[in-house]
Amino acid sequence: MMKEGLVQFKSPKDYLSKKYFFNPKVELSRDLTILVLNTLNSKDWIVCDALASIGIRGIRIAKECPAKEVWINDISEDNIPFMKTNVRLNSVVRKIKITNKDANQLLSENIRKFDYIDIDPYGSPSYYFDSCARAIKRKGFIGFSATDTAALCGTSPITCLRRYGIESYKTDFFKELGMRILISNAAFSFAKWSFSFKPFLSYVSEHYFRVFAEVEKGKSIASDTLKDNLGYVNYCSKCLWRKVNEKPMIKCEVCGSDCNVIGKIWVGEIEDLKFIEKCRGSLLEVDWLKTENKIKKLLSFLENERIPFYYDVHKLCQKHKLKIPGFKKLQDSLKEKGFIADRTHFCENGIKTNAGLSIFLNSIKKSA
Repeated sequence: MMKEGLVQFKSPKDYLSKKYFFNPKVELSRDLTILVLNTLNSKDWIVCDALASIGIRGIRIAKECPAKEVWINDISEDNIPFMKTNVRLNSVVRKIKITNKDANQLLSENIRKFDYIDIDPYGSPSYYFDSCARAIKRKGFIGFSATDTAALCGTSPITCLRRYGIESYKTDFFKELGMRILISNAAFSFAKWSFSFKPFLSYVSEHYFRVFAEVEKGKSIASDTLKDNLGYVNYCSKCLWRKVNEKPMIKCEVCGSDCNVIGKIWVGEIEDLKFIEKCRGSLLEVDWLKTENKIKKLLSFLENERIPFYYDVHKLCQKHKLKIPGFKKLQDSLKEKGFIADRTHFCENGIKTNAGLSIFLNSIKKSA
Protein backbone atom coordinates (compact mmCIF):
# COMPACT_ATOMS: atom_id res chain seq x y z
CA MET A 1 0.00 0.00 0.00
CA MET A 2 1.29 3.47 -0.92
CA LYS A 3 0.18 6.92 0.26
CA GLU A 4 0.19 10.33 -1.41
CA GLY A 5 -1.68 13.43 -0.35
CA LEU A 6 -4.89 12.26 1.34
CA VAL A 7 -5.18 9.01 -0.62
CA GLN A 8 -3.96 5.47 -0.16
CA PHE A 9 -3.54 3.23 -3.16
CA LYS A 10 -2.28 -0.02 -4.55
CA SER A 11 0.10 -0.04 -7.49
CA PRO A 12 1.64 -2.73 -9.69
CA LYS A 13 5.18 -3.86 -8.92
CA ASP A 14 6.45 -2.64 -12.30
CA TYR A 15 4.62 0.71 -12.09
CA LEU A 16 7.32 2.52 -14.10
CA SER A 17 6.83 0.32 -17.18
CA LYS A 18 5.11 1.81 -20.24
CA LYS A 19 2.14 -0.48 -19.60
CA TYR A 20 1.32 1.37 -16.36
CA PHE A 21 3.58 4.49 -16.34
CA PHE A 22 3.00 5.70 -12.80
CA ASN A 23 5.96 7.56 -11.32
CA PRO A 24 5.90 8.17 -7.53
CA LYS A 25 8.84 10.57 -7.89
CA VAL A 26 6.71 13.23 -9.60
CA GLU A 27 4.54 13.79 -6.53
CA LEU A 28 5.38 17.50 -6.93
CA SER A 29 3.43 17.54 -10.21
CA ARG A 30 0.35 16.01 -8.62
CA ASP A 31 0.62 18.20 -5.50
CA LEU A 32 0.76 21.31 -7.69
CA THR A 33 -2.33 20.12 -9.58
CA ILE A 34 -4.18 19.92 -6.25
CA LEU A 35 -2.93 23.38 -5.28
CA VAL A 36 -3.87 24.91 -8.66
CA LEU A 37 -7.39 23.44 -8.70
CA ASN A 38 -8.06 24.57 -5.13
CA THR A 39 -6.73 28.04 -5.93
CA LEU A 40 -9.03 28.21 -8.98
CA ASN A 41 -11.98 27.14 -6.79
CA SER A 42 -12.98 24.10 -8.84
CA LYS A 43 -16.35 23.69 -7.12
CA ASP A 44 -18.93 22.00 -9.37
CA TRP A 45 -16.32 21.34 -12.07
CA ILE A 46 -16.25 18.29 -14.30
CA VAL A 47 -12.62 17.19 -14.58
CA CYS A 48 -10.94 14.73 -16.95
CA ASP A 49 -7.64 12.98 -16.24
CA ALA A 50 -7.30 11.64 -19.77
CA LEU A 51 -4.07 9.63 -19.35
CA ALA A 52 -4.62 8.50 -15.79
CA SER A 53 -2.47 5.36 -15.48
CA ILE A 54 -3.69 3.77 -12.21
CA GLY A 55 -5.75 6.88 -11.47
CA ILE A 56 -3.88 8.61 -8.65
CA ARG A 57 -4.02 12.20 -9.93
CA GLY A 58 -7.75 11.95 -10.67
CA ILE A 59 -8.53 10.21 -7.38
CA ARG A 60 -6.61 12.89 -5.51
CA ILE A 61 -8.59 15.59 -7.33
CA ALA A 62 -11.83 13.87 -6.29
CA LYS A 63 -10.65 13.53 -2.68
CA GLU A 64 -8.74 16.81 -2.19
CA CYS A 65 -10.57 19.33 -4.43
CA PRO A 66 -14.22 20.49 -4.57
CA ALA A 67 -14.79 19.20 -8.12
CA LYS A 68 -18.24 17.70 -8.72
CA GLU A 69 -17.18 14.87 -11.03
CA VAL A 70 -13.84 13.40 -12.11
CA TRP A 71 -13.31 11.16 -15.12
CA ILE A 72 -10.21 8.94 -15.01
CA ASN A 73 -9.30 7.29 -18.29
CA ASP A 74 -6.54 5.07 -19.62
CA ILE A 75 -6.21 3.05 -22.80
CA SER A 76 -4.47 0.16 -21.01
CA GLU A 77 -6.88 -2.50 -19.73
CA ASP A 78 -4.21 -3.49 -17.18
CA ASN A 79 -4.73 -0.18 -15.34
CA ILE A 80 -8.50 -0.51 -14.88
CA PRO A 81 -8.46 -3.03 -11.97
CA PHE A 82 -6.07 -0.74 -10.06
CA MET A 83 -8.31 2.26 -10.79
CA LYS A 84 -11.38 0.46 -9.46
CA THR A 85 -9.58 -0.78 -6.35
CA ASN A 86 -8.12 2.64 -5.57
CA VAL A 87 -11.44 4.43 -6.10
CA ARG A 88 -13.10 2.10 -3.59
CA LEU A 89 -10.20 2.40 -1.13
CA ASN A 90 -10.65 6.17 -1.01
CA SER A 91 -14.45 6.24 -0.91
CA VAL A 92 -14.86 8.40 -4.02
CA VAL A 93 -16.99 6.00 -6.07
CA ARG A 94 -19.82 8.54 -6.46
CA LYS A 95 -17.51 11.28 -7.75
CA ILE A 96 -15.50 9.27 -10.26
CA LYS A 97 -16.25 7.82 -13.68
CA ILE A 98 -13.74 5.25 -15.00
CA THR A 99 -13.26 4.84 -18.76
CA ASN A 100 -10.96 2.62 -20.83
CA LYS A 101 -10.46 4.41 -24.16
CA ASP A 102 -7.89 6.10 -26.32
CA ALA A 103 -7.63 9.61 -24.86
CA ASN A 104 -8.28 11.33 -28.19
CA GLN A 105 -11.38 9.21 -28.74
CA LEU A 106 -12.74 9.94 -25.27
CA LEU A 107 -12.19 13.68 -25.57
CA SER A 108 -13.59 13.88 -29.11
CA GLU A 109 -16.75 12.06 -28.00
CA ASN A 110 -17.41 14.59 -25.21
CA ILE A 111 -17.67 17.98 -26.88
CA ARG A 112 -17.61 20.98 -24.48
CA LYS A 113 -17.88 18.63 -21.50
CA PHE A 114 -14.99 19.45 -19.16
CA ASP A 115 -13.95 22.45 -17.06
CA TYR A 116 -10.43 21.10 -16.61
CA ILE A 117 -8.50 18.52 -18.63
CA ASP A 118 -5.19 17.03 -17.51
CA ILE A 119 -2.78 15.49 -20.02
CA ASP A 120 0.24 13.70 -18.56
CA PRO A 121 1.68 11.49 -21.32
CA TYR A 122 4.76 9.38 -21.74
CA GLY A 123 6.43 11.75 -24.22
CA SER A 124 4.72 14.63 -26.02
CA PRO A 125 1.28 16.11 -25.23
CA SER A 126 1.01 17.66 -28.69
CA TYR A 127 -0.95 14.67 -30.03
CA TYR A 128 -3.83 15.52 -27.67
CA PHE A 129 -4.25 19.28 -27.98
CA ASP A 130 -6.81 19.16 -30.81
CA SER A 131 -9.09 16.77 -28.96
CA CYS A 132 -8.66 18.84 -25.77
CA ALA A 133 -9.93 21.85 -27.73
CA ARG A 134 -13.03 19.85 -28.67
CA ALA A 135 -13.75 18.63 -25.14
CA ILE A 136 -13.04 21.73 -23.06
CA LYS A 137 -15.89 24.10 -22.24
CA ARG A 138 -16.04 27.53 -23.88
CA LYS A 139 -14.01 28.79 -20.95
CA GLY A 140 -11.87 26.25 -19.15
CA PHE A 141 -8.45 25.17 -17.95
CA ILE A 142 -5.86 22.66 -19.07
CA GLY A 143 -2.79 21.18 -17.41
CA PHE A 144 -0.24 19.23 -19.44
CA SER A 145 3.22 17.71 -19.16
CA ALA A 146 5.96 16.82 -21.64
CA THR A 147 8.84 14.42 -21.08
CA ASP A 148 10.39 14.52 -24.57
CA THR A 149 13.09 16.94 -23.44
CA ALA A 150 15.62 15.89 -26.12
CA ALA A 151 13.31 17.21 -28.84
CA LEU A 152 12.26 20.39 -27.04
CA CYS A 153 15.72 21.38 -25.77
CA GLY A 154 17.62 21.17 -29.05
CA THR A 155 19.23 17.72 -28.99
CA SER A 156 16.79 16.44 -31.65
CA PRO A 157 15.71 19.56 -33.58
CA ILE A 158 14.03 17.74 -36.49
CA THR A 159 11.97 15.65 -34.09
CA CYS A 160 10.91 18.92 -32.47
CA LEU A 161 9.95 20.34 -35.86
CA ARG A 162 7.87 17.24 -36.62
CA ARG A 163 6.07 17.19 -33.26
CA TYR A 164 5.77 20.88 -32.44
CA GLY A 165 6.14 22.73 -35.76
CA ILE A 166 9.25 24.63 -34.57
CA GLU A 167 12.86 23.57 -35.06
CA SER A 168 14.69 23.72 -31.74
CA TYR A 169 18.32 24.70 -31.37
CA LYS A 170 20.95 23.89 -28.72
CA THR A 171 21.36 27.11 -26.73
CA ASP A 172 22.60 28.02 -23.26
CA PHE A 173 18.97 28.72 -22.28
CA PHE A 174 17.72 25.39 -23.63
CA LYS A 175 15.27 24.58 -20.83
CA GLU A 176 13.35 27.81 -21.22
CA LEU A 177 13.48 27.49 -24.99
CA GLY A 178 11.92 24.04 -24.68
CA MET A 179 9.20 25.41 -22.43
CA ARG A 180 8.34 28.20 -24.85
CA ILE A 181 8.28 25.83 -27.85
CA LEU A 182 5.85 23.62 -25.93
CA ILE A 183 3.61 26.58 -25.08
CA SER A 184 3.79 27.81 -28.69
CA ASN A 185 2.48 24.52 -30.01
CA ALA A 186 -0.37 24.47 -27.49
CA ALA A 187 -1.32 28.06 -28.37
CA PHE A 188 -1.27 27.29 -32.12
CA SER A 189 -3.35 24.15 -31.60
CA PHE A 190 -6.05 25.88 -29.56
CA ALA A 191 -6.08 28.90 -31.90
CA LYS A 192 -7.09 26.58 -34.76
CA TRP A 193 -10.29 25.95 -32.82
CA SER A 194 -10.73 29.67 -32.02
CA PHE A 195 -9.52 29.45 -28.42
CA SER A 196 -7.28 31.97 -26.71
CA PHE A 197 -4.46 30.49 -24.63
CA LYS A 198 -3.05 32.01 -21.45
CA PRO A 199 -0.38 30.11 -19.48
CA PHE A 200 -0.46 31.08 -15.81
CA LEU A 201 1.89 28.56 -14.18
CA SER A 202 4.77 26.94 -16.08
CA TYR A 203 7.78 25.12 -14.70
CA VAL A 204 10.40 22.48 -15.40
CA SER A 205 11.38 19.85 -12.85
CA GLU A 206 13.80 16.96 -13.30
CA HIS A 207 12.85 15.27 -16.59
CA TYR A 208 9.56 17.00 -17.43
CA PHE A 209 7.89 20.29 -18.39
CA ARG A 210 4.53 21.23 -16.88
CA VAL A 211 2.10 23.98 -17.94
CA PHE A 212 -1.25 25.18 -16.59
CA ALA A 213 -3.26 27.45 -18.87
CA GLU A 214 -6.65 29.10 -19.26
CA VAL A 215 -8.43 28.81 -22.61
CA GLU A 216 -11.45 30.73 -23.85
CA LYS A 217 -13.53 30.43 -27.02
CA GLY A 218 -13.56 33.44 -29.33
CA LYS A 219 -12.01 34.20 -32.74
CA SER A 220 -10.92 37.71 -31.82
CA ILE A 221 -9.19 36.81 -28.54
CA ALA A 222 -7.64 33.72 -30.16
CA SER A 223 -6.11 35.95 -32.85
CA ASP A 224 -4.92 38.42 -30.21
CA THR A 225 -3.19 35.60 -28.33
CA LEU A 226 -0.96 34.88 -31.30
CA LYS A 227 -0.51 38.51 -32.35
CA ASP A 228 0.54 39.69 -28.89
CA ASN A 229 2.73 36.80 -27.71
CA LEU A 230 4.72 35.44 -30.66
CA GLY A 231 8.10 36.55 -31.92
CA TYR A 232 11.51 35.37 -33.11
CA VAL A 233 14.52 34.48 -30.99
CA ASN A 234 17.70 35.63 -32.71
CA TYR A 235 20.69 33.82 -31.21
CA CYS A 236 24.45 33.96 -31.76
CA SER A 237 26.30 30.78 -30.82
CA LYS A 238 29.66 32.58 -31.13
CA CYS A 239 29.20 35.11 -28.31
CA LEU A 240 25.85 33.93 -26.80
CA TRP A 241 24.02 37.17 -27.64
CA ARG A 242 20.28 36.83 -28.03
CA LYS A 243 17.42 39.15 -28.91
CA VAL A 244 13.66 38.72 -29.10
CA ASN A 245 12.24 40.54 -32.10
CA GLU A 246 9.14 40.71 -34.27
CA LYS A 247 11.22 39.81 -37.34
CA PRO A 248 14.20 37.50 -37.99
CA MET A 249 17.64 39.11 -37.87
CA ILE A 250 20.58 38.22 -40.07
CA LYS A 251 23.61 39.33 -38.01
CA CYS A 252 24.56 39.41 -34.34
CA GLU A 253 24.55 42.96 -32.97
CA VAL A 254 27.63 42.29 -30.81
CA CYS A 255 30.11 40.25 -32.86
CA GLY A 256 28.60 40.40 -36.36
CA SER A 257 28.31 36.62 -36.78
CA ASP A 258 25.36 35.01 -38.54
CA CYS A 259 22.24 34.60 -36.37
CA ASN A 260 20.39 31.40 -35.65
CA VAL A 261 16.69 32.24 -35.84
CA ILE A 262 14.12 30.29 -33.83
CA GLY A 263 10.41 30.87 -34.27
CA LYS A 264 7.89 32.06 -34.37
CA ILE A 265 7.80 31.18 -30.72
CA TRP A 266 5.92 32.21 -27.55
CA VAL A 267 7.79 35.20 -26.07
CA GLY A 268 4.93 36.45 -23.90
CA GLU A 269 4.39 35.82 -20.20
CA ILE A 270 4.44 32.25 -18.94
CA GLU A 271 3.54 33.02 -15.31
CA ASP A 272 0.71 35.02 -13.72
CA LEU A 273 2.12 36.81 -10.68
CA LYS A 274 -1.31 37.43 -9.14
CA PHE A 275 -2.16 33.74 -9.42
CA ILE A 276 1.17 32.76 -7.85
CA GLU A 277 0.35 35.01 -4.90
CA LYS A 278 -3.07 33.33 -4.57
CA CYS A 279 -1.32 29.96 -4.56
CA ARG A 280 0.71 31.07 -1.56
CA GLY A 281 -2.52 31.74 0.30
CA SER A 282 -4.02 28.41 -0.75
CA LEU A 283 -0.99 26.56 0.62
CA LEU A 284 -2.14 27.53 4.12
CA GLU A 285 -5.43 25.70 3.49
CA VAL A 286 -4.06 22.76 1.51
CA ASP A 287 -1.69 21.93 4.35
CA TRP A 288 -1.27 18.19 3.71
CA LEU A 289 1.00 18.43 0.66
CA LYS A 290 4.25 16.55 1.25
CA THR A 291 6.15 18.73 -1.24
CA GLU A 292 5.01 22.01 0.37
CA ASN A 293 8.55 23.31 0.92
CA LYS A 294 9.53 22.53 -2.68
CA ILE A 295 6.40 24.31 -3.89
CA LYS A 296 7.17 27.42 -1.81
CA LYS A 297 10.70 27.58 -3.24
CA LEU A 298 9.44 27.01 -6.79
CA LEU A 299 6.77 29.73 -6.51
CA SER A 300 9.43 32.20 -5.34
CA PHE A 301 11.51 31.46 -8.43
CA LEU A 302 8.53 31.60 -10.80
CA GLU A 303 7.89 35.20 -9.76
CA ASN A 304 11.24 36.02 -11.41
CA GLU A 305 10.37 34.65 -14.85
CA ARG A 306 9.33 38.04 -16.23
CA ILE A 307 11.94 38.37 -18.96
CA PRO A 308 12.33 35.83 -21.77
CA PHE A 309 15.56 33.80 -21.75
CA TYR A 310 18.16 33.66 -19.02
CA TYR A 311 21.95 33.83 -19.31
CA ASP A 312 23.87 30.82 -18.00
CA VAL A 313 26.64 32.76 -16.25
CA HIS A 314 29.08 29.81 -16.14
CA LYS A 315 28.74 29.14 -19.88
CA LEU A 316 29.01 32.84 -20.64
CA CYS A 317 32.24 33.09 -18.62
CA GLN A 318 33.62 29.99 -20.31
CA LYS A 319 32.84 31.37 -23.76
CA HIS A 320 34.41 34.79 -23.03
CA LYS A 321 37.25 33.46 -20.83
CA LEU A 322 36.13 35.36 -17.74
CA LYS A 323 36.31 34.51 -14.05
CA ILE A 324 33.02 33.39 -12.55
CA PRO A 325 31.66 36.17 -10.31
CA GLY A 326 29.72 35.96 -7.08
CA PHE A 327 26.06 35.91 -8.06
CA LYS A 328 24.84 38.36 -5.42
CA LYS A 329 27.60 40.79 -6.33
CA LEU A 330 26.71 40.46 -10.02
CA GLN A 331 23.01 41.01 -9.33
CA ASP A 332 23.73 44.04 -7.18
CA SER A 333 25.97 45.48 -9.89
CA LEU A 334 23.22 45.20 -12.51
CA LYS A 335 20.51 46.52 -10.19
CA GLU A 336 22.64 49.56 -9.30
CA LYS A 337 22.64 50.40 -13.02
CA GLY A 338 18.84 50.18 -13.09
CA PHE A 339 18.49 46.73 -14.66
CA ILE A 340 16.48 43.70 -13.59
CA ALA A 341 18.70 40.85 -12.35
CA ASP A 342 16.78 37.81 -11.10
CA ARG A 343 17.64 34.17 -10.53
CA THR A 344 15.66 31.61 -12.52
CA HIS A 345 14.29 28.14 -11.75
CA PHE A 346 15.35 26.98 -15.22
CA CYS A 347 19.08 26.97 -14.42
CA GLU A 348 20.99 27.09 -11.13
CA ASN A 349 23.67 29.23 -12.80
CA GLY A 350 21.19 31.42 -14.65
CA ILE A 351 20.32 35.10 -14.35
CA LYS A 352 17.51 36.94 -16.12
CA THR A 353 18.24 40.53 -16.99
CA ASN A 354 17.13 43.24 -19.39
CA ALA A 355 20.73 44.46 -19.70
CA GLY A 356 22.36 43.98 -23.09
CA LEU A 357 25.14 41.42 -23.47
CA SER A 358 27.96 44.00 -23.48
CA ILE A 359 26.71 45.59 -20.25
CA PHE A 360 26.22 42.15 -18.70
CA LEU A 361 29.75 41.06 -19.57
CA ASN A 362 31.14 44.30 -18.14
CA SER A 363 29.27 43.68 -14.87
CA ILE A 364 30.67 40.13 -14.75
CA LYS A 365 34.22 41.49 -15.07
CA LYS A 366 33.71 44.01 -12.27
CA SER A 367 32.02 41.43 -10.01
CA ALA A 368 34.60 38.66 -10.40
